[in-house]
Amino acid sequence: MDDDRSGPAALKVTFQYTVGGATPTVSMASVGKNAFRGTLGPLKMPKSSTRIPVRVTATDAAGNSATSASPVYVTLYNYCTPG
Repeated sequence: MDDDRSGPAALKVTFQYTVGGATPTVSMASVGKNAFRGTLGPLKMPKSSTRIPVRVTATDAAGNSATSASPVYVTLYNYCTPG
């Protein structure tokens, strides 16, 4: 998300995802100009591959919020590869 009035340090950025009937909210940390990072998990190994919808919300210092218009999807596969 980009905010033309608040710097990255002034934004509170979170994301929500739904998996296994739960919808946790995860805080994201600023890692540079307009870049934020957060971690999914802990996640259980699914019985089959699972698509996880993720939505991001940013809130500025004045309390104005914006949420992503559509989710992005992360796919969790139920197999491991060597390495």
